[in-house]
Amino acid sequence: MRVASDERTSTSPNGDAGWATASGGVAAPRRRLTTRFASGHLVMVVSGLVAALVCFAAFRDRPAGVLVAVADHDLRVGDAVTPADFRAERVDAPGALLDRLVRSRATRSLRGSIAVSAIREGDLVSRDALRPRAAPDGLRAMSVPIDASLAVAGRLAPGDHVDVLFAGSDAASIIVGDALVLAVDERSRGGIGETSSPFTVTLAVTAQQSQLLAAAIADGDVSIARTTGSTSSAGVAPLSLQRADGRTGA
Repeated sequence: MRVASDERTSTSPNGDAGWATASGGVAAPRRRLTTRFASGHLVMVVSGLVAALVCFAAFRDRPAGVLVAVADHDLRVGDAVTPADFRAERVDAPGALLDRLVRSRATRSLRGSIAVSAIREGDLVSRDALRPRAAPDGLRAMSVPIDASLAVAGRLAPGDHVDVLFAGSDAASIIVGDALVLAVDERSRGGIGETSSPFTVTLAVTAQQSQLLAAAIADGDVSIARTTGSTSSAGVAPLSLQRADGRTGA
């Protein structure tokens, strides 16, 4: 004879419904959903919300635009500038325009640059309005086109010092002594049948030296000696090219 178990529901003291077993015991009640969240979970959620609010406030209060250099007073053509000639102002503009402007953080690197166009007080400073000095100490920059074989086989670099020599029909002389090399340019050979471009050395020279160089370059008898670390050639007299028979070289 099959005896049916008498299953009845009972209620636990905290109000949760359980199942009564045939033996009269009460099964464990079902856990509520809210009891599955520990206090640590709540702290994590609150922390995330606080961090999101802080980030939102920071971005909302962040000023728009980029800091660029603005002329603090009028600058004339030829003026040498210093960082004190500029102030920083924030500008919100398209990237193409901002790329043409001097950023405020770059003003220190402009010390000694020359204004090549007039800049009015309050004007945004364009990169094109300023140029580096031609050469240090008020000297001029002048390029000398020359075959590399006549210029230490082309083994020159910016920062070197050189003598420029001119050989005339009667004498050879140092027309520019211990000049600072500002730049060196050696272009590669072109296509078939084309000749290579001349090796070019740019030097810092005085006004008178630039005249002597111009005359020597026109004549074509120029050579360059590297003098970095050497004794000065100042006071060296021209060397006569007179032959033993009393005739001068042709």
